[in-house]
Amino acid sequence: MPTRKKGKADGAAAAAAAAPDAGVDRISALPDDTLHHVLSFLPAEDAVRTCVLARRWQHLWKSATGLRIGFSSHGDAPPSVDSLLHFVHHLLLLRKRDSCLHTCELRLRSRYVNSWSIDEGINLNLWIRHVVEQREVRRLRLEIHDSFFAFQLDRPVTQHLKTLALISVVLSSRCNFSYCPNLEHLEIAESYIYQAPQISSKSLKCLSVSNCFFSYMGSHTLICTPNLVSLRLDGHFASVPVLGSMPSLKEAFARDHNLDCENVDCFSCADDVNDVTPDKSDYKNKCFLLQGLSEAQNLTLMCDYNGVVFHRDLEWCPTFNNLRTLLLNEWWCKDPDFYGLNLILKHSPVLERLNLHLFTKGPQHKVEMIGRYNQMERPATILKHLKEIEVKCDVVNEQVHKVLKFLGTFGIHFLFK
Repeated sequence: MPTRKKGKADGAAAAAAAAPDAGVDRISALPDDTLHHVLSFLPAEDAVRTCVLARRWQHLWKSATGLRIGFSSHGDAPPSVDSLLHFVHHLLLLRKRDSCLHTCELRLRSRYVNSWSIDEGINLNLWIRHVVEQREVRRLRLEIHDSFFAFQLDRPVTQHLKTLALISVVLSSRCNFSYCPNLEHLEIAESYIYQAPQISSKSLKCLSVSNCFFSYMGSHTLICTPNLVSLRLDGHFASVPVLGSMPSLKEAFARDHNLDCENVDCFSCADDVNDVTPDKSDYKNKCFLLQGLSEAQNLTLMCDYNGVVFHRDLEWCPTFNNLRTLLLNEWWCKDPDFYGLNLILKHSPVLERLNLHLFTKGPQHKVEMIGRYNQMERPATILKHLKEIEVKCDVVNEQVHKVLKFLGTFGIHFLFK
């Protein structure tokens, strides 16, 4: 009997038979540890709701490796502490005691406008202390909306916390990051650093402080992080902080964006650092920022508005003995004699690459130029290690042309990219 050729119908039937059953629950077949990790990406309330999926899921949420409290899968505004009081108390109490909590994120607000009730503050601090002390969390992020929250970390609390992010909080003298001996990453943003003589941590590797209001009795807060590798200081208000020595610093970004400063005689910038820092013996110069940044290998210095702090620091400009890459904006080229640019180049003896972003905002630039030495004109001392200058701008106007002409005095010739 001749063999019948397989038609399209037979092929479709065979494919359907080989295809996996769409109704099979393959997620539940995953190991518990994997499901605990998957649940950590859900808002806490959604993670708890998975208990109704099947008998196996009844208790999985109790061992989720992360808690995201105050988040919504619908993108809703953050809830108040009071509205979550009952849920969070039970959430923390019902978690398995032997479960590992890697991450905790809290996104909350007060039920009042621009203020916190005593009860709300107590409850939120209790939640934080519970996850830090009892659950040994490794990464904690606290994001406050609509008002500032007085964050407290005033005694040894954990050997495990490595990453801490604080958004819209109040930090005072009661907050000491040395209480977290393994803390390596710290972010402070849009916060009020009030009467804190110093921010200190010997373990810290990466620090980011952005748009914070410093106020220490008309004086200055010392940032003492001797083992820091990466620093981002993006804007400050009122009293400028003072940077301590950071001999391990690899990469640093600093923006002088103080709208409160009108001139070098204001209280926040004109005081002698030797008179206001906690330990006078540690400071023998009068620099606020540049001395602490002088050991960086890669450095970005941006300045908006009047640039009071950088202008003042240049009077005692340190030597950047390790600096290989430097990025500056147009503020450093604003003087007719290019005082700022010239001075910092003279104090960068091993500089290899200079980047200038002139009169442009953001990463998009219409014009890019590369400058290199004519080997016959290479100077014997200043910038003798320089390999390349990159200039980015929107248009080559008269101001940019003056910058190029000044750099040409070092024997540098430019070509468009």
